Amino acid sequence: MKNTTYLLSIAIIFFASCTSQPSKNINITTAEIYEHISILASDSLLGRYPGDAGGIMSAEYIHKQLSEYNLTPIAEQGYQSFKVVTNCETGKNNSFTINGDSIKIEEDFLPIAFSENTSATGKVAFVGYGFEIETESLKWNDYKDIDVSNKWLMILSEDPEPNNMMSEFIAFSNNRAKAILAKDKGAIGVLLVNGVNTSKKDIPQKLTYDQNISTSGIPVISITRNIANIILGSAGTIEKIEEDIITSKNSKSIDLDVEINATANVIQNRVEARNVVFELKATTPTDKYIVIGAHFDHLGMGGKGVSSRMPDTVAVHNGADDNASGVAGIIELAGYLSSKADTLTHNIIFIAFDAEEMGTLGSKYFVQNSPVPTENITAMINFDMIGRMKADTIGITIGGTGTAKEFDSLLNVHKPYFMTHFSTDGYGPSDHAPFYSNDIPVLFFTTGAHGDYHTPLDDIEKLDIEKETDILTYASKIVIDIAASDSALTFQSTGSGAKNSRRTRLKVTLGIIPDVAGVVQGGLGIDGVRKGGPAEKGGIIKGDKITAINGEAVTSIYDYMFRLSKLKPETTAIIEVERNGEKQVLLIQL
Repeated sequence: MKNTTYLLSIAIIFFASCTSQPSKNINITTAEIYEHISILASDSLLGRYPGDAGGIMSAEYIHKQLSEYNLTPIAEQGYQSFKVVTNCETGKNNSFTINGDSIKIEEDFLPIAFSENTSATGKVAFVGYGFEIETESLKWNDYKDIDVSNKWLMILSEDPEPNNMMSEFIAFSNNRAKAILAKDKGAIGVLLVNGVNTSKKDIPQKLTYDQNISTSGIPVISITRNIANIILGSAGTIEKIEEDIITSKNSKSIDLDVEINATANVIQNRVEARNVVFELKATTPTDKYIVIGAHFDHLGMGGKGVSSRMPDTVAVHNGADDNASGVAGIIELAGYLSSKADTLTHNIIFIAFDAEEMGTLGSKYFVQNSPVPTENITAMINFDMIGRMKADTIGITIGGTGTAKEFDSLLNVHKPYFMTHFSTDGYGPSDHAPFYSNDIPVLFFTTGAHGDYHTPLDDIEKLDIEKETDILTYASKIVIDIAASDSALTFQSTGSGAKNSRRTRLKVTLGIIPDVAGVVQGGLGIDGVRKGGPAEKGGIIKGDKITAINGEAVTSIYDYMFRLSKLKPETTAIIEVERNGEKQVLLIQL
C-alpha cells in the first residue's frame, strides 16, 4: 500500500464515490446512512486497517462529513493521533548456528513475534511440550527430571491431544505461556517446533503479530522438524518422539550435547492511527459534555493475527456492520443534533475511534488524553454494529443501563416498536469500556454478533438500513433527553459484569480489567477493578501496574494469565504493584 501509483488509484475511486453523496439533510435518513456505509465498507478502502491507505481515507471521509454539519474540530484540528503496532517483521540481525554451522532464516528458522531481541549461546535440552501442570484432574511435568538452567529448550508446539477440542491441555498450550515457564526455569531461549500433528508442512511458524507489544524476555525461535532432527542427532527424530508422547501420554525430556548460538531480531512496525474528534457546542455556554462514539477501523485484508474468523482467507474485510454501521450512525446523529443546539445544556463530542479492533486503543487514548476534563463528561454513548437487527421481536441490546441511577427511568420514557434488551454492565468489548473504567456512565447500542462477524462476508447487502434508521431515531431521543437535562447523571458501578467467555480453565480471578494490548510496559496495567472482587477488597485500584504474583514476575497479560492459572481458590496471593512510581505489596484473598 505504500506504492504511490496504487494510493493514487484508490484515492481517485474513493473521492469520486464521495461526490455522489446526496445533499446534506439534518434529519436521520436511510439514504445517507446507506451512502456512508457504502463508502466506508467499499472494496476500495481495503478493510480500513489502522495506518493503511484505507484507514487514512476513512478518517478523512468522516472528518469531511462532520465538518459539513458546522461542528467544531477539536484536539489536532479534528484529529487525535497516536502510535500503534500493526505487524512485525524480521530485522537484519537474525542468526542461528548449530555447533558452529549456520542455518538459513525463513527456510530453517524464524523468530517468534514476541521474542526478545537478544542473543544467547548454550547447550540444548528437549522438554516435550514444555508443560508443568498440576490440577485436580491433570498432572504433567516436562521439567521434573532435567536441569534446564542456562540452556536452550526445544519445545513442541500445541499439546499431546491434537484431536480433542475439549482437552484440558488447551489452557496451557499457548506458546507465550511455554516461553514464560521456560524463562522461569532459567532457560536462555526457546526453540519451538511443530510436530506432524500440528502441521504437515515442515516450515517455521510464520512471524505473526498477536496484537500485544510485550516480549517474552528471552529469544524465542521457530525451527523446522529437519533442524530439530539435526539437533536431536542420535536421540531420535522429532516425529517419533512426538508419536511416543501422544501414545503413552507421558512426558519426555532429553539433555543434548549440542551448542546453539542464535540471535533473534524482530522489528515492530508502528504506524500513526487517528481518532476523528469534533464538538457540537450548545448555544448556551456550558462546561458539561456528552461523548457519542463509534469505531471506524476494521481488519484490513484479514489473515492471521487480526482476529479474522477466517484467518486462512486473505480478502477485503469490509466491516459493513462492524462498524461502518455505527460510524454512519454518529454522522447522522451529528447532523440531526446540530439542529438542536439551542435546546442543549451539554456540549456534544462526536468521536470516530481508530484501532478498536486492536484492543480499544483509540478510546483508551482519548480518555487518557482528553481535550476536555473527563470529570466534565456526563455520559458516553457508543454505537458498535447496529446494522443487522434480526427482527422486531429480537430487536437490539443496550448495554451499560446500570451505570447511572437515572438510566432506568430515562430509557423507559421512549418505547420503540422493536424489542430492547437491557444489560446493566458497563464493561464490554467496545469503546465504551474505557469511559466506564473512568467512572463515566455509558450506553452501548448494538444489534449483536452474527455469522459474518469478522469475516470478508460482512457486506452492506446483509444490512437492514431501514431498521438502523429506526434505531438511530430512537437513540436520538435518549441522547436529547440527556443532553437537554439540567440534572447530572449519577454514576454507579455495575459490579462484576459478564465473565470472559474464553475457555481458560482458571479456577480463580482477581476481578480486574487488564491492559490486554500491552500498552503499559514493565508490568500489567490495570484499566479497571470490578466492584466486590478480590482485587478491590485487597486494595488494588485502577491505574496500578501488577509487577509480580507470589514473587514471580508479571510483564504482560500472558504472564498474568499464566501466574493466575497456578493459584488456588481460598488461598492468599501476594501481589506486587507499582502505584505512582512506588512499589506496594498487597495480600489478596482468592
